[in-house]
Amino acid sequence: MKSPEPYSLKLWKYLLFGAIVSTLGLFIWELLSLFQSWQGQPKQPGWEIIRPPQEVSALVIQGDHLWAGGQAGVFQTALQPPHTVEPLQCDRPLQFVRALAIDPDGVLWIGHGNGLNYVDAQGCHPYQSDEPFFQGQINALYVDRAGQLWVGTWEGAAVKENNDWRFLTPADGLPDRMVNVIHQDAEGGMWFGSAVAPKGGLSHCIKKSCQLFSTANGLAHNNITSLFSDDTGHLWVGMGLFDRGGLARLERRTTGWAIAQIFTKADGLAGEKVRSIYQDQTGVLWFGSEYDGLARLDSQGRWLILTEADGLADQEVKAMVQDRFGNLWLGTRNGITRLDAQYLRNLEEQ
Repeated sequence: MKSPEPYSLKLWKYLLFGAIVSTLGLFIWELLSLFQSWQGQPKQPGWEIIRPPQEVSALVIQGDHLWAGGQAGVFQTALQPPHTVEPLQCDRPLQFVRALAIDPDGVLWIGHGNGLNYVDAQGCHPYQSDEPFFQGQINALYVDRAGQLWVGTWEGAAVKENNDWRFLTPADGLPDRMVNVIHQDAEGGMWFGSAVAPKGGLSHCIKKSCQLFSTANGLAHNNITSLFSDDTGHLWVGMGLFDRGGLARLERRTTGWAIAQIFTKADGLAGEKVRSIYQDQTGVLWFGSEYDGLARLDSQGRWLILTEADGLADQEVKAMVQDRFGNLWLGTRNGITRLDAQYLRNLEEQ
């Protein structure tokens, strides 16, 4: 009769088998990841997809690098190829990053789900404050022409003046306590957009006087997603929720700011909700949508729609920025898309 196999030998065999299965599984997973990455790359020259990061809600350029913030934290990407990607290391992992800004001292500010962080030469630090403004999700960051940092939160807006904070609420002219976007126009006026429909809307404040905009006086939606001043002084306002919304162009008149035109998908937008707005170095306007890709409006009034079929990493384009080389970087729901300068020049010649 065959003697029973020692227990230690059985355990060793099980461990060896488990290690082989685990290694094989990891190898297959890596192959699938590479295949998916390759499958996701655009088929035409001039387009490039960079992952990680995955979800990207904010982009800002500092020197030779691009900072990208999103659900999984902050990543640094080299502007020049190869586009190496490095995650930002902080004492506590950052999640749900919605805003990035760089102040005149070169400090990177990060608005995330648990407050505010900053990155200087010594590393990444949480901003310590007992103010309720800085305890929850930070929605917006903006550095004005005077170098002051503005912060948009669920409690209102705050501006850092000479190392002290001044806080603004609806009593100061905000459309709502929830501040989703902040922008400064050429005259120095500050714009605040809220996204809490059916409330919300937009306010413009200058010299202690504020002007409010909402669906009651012409906006397509009260959820304000994006603000951008073009090179002619017009203010573009993106708005919407899910598959509803639009785009507004506001202009300065003798009596104040007024809505000059409302755009919808029928006018050329990729989708009804406008998620992001940008004007590139040649004056072309770009409008990212929630579900339907990217719309391009040139100086001749011609529209062009770009989607995943053209090479976008995802149909939702949340943030845009152009580097000094002329390349356009797009933050999407599933990675970064880079359109190189030559491709953009070719579009201009069509």
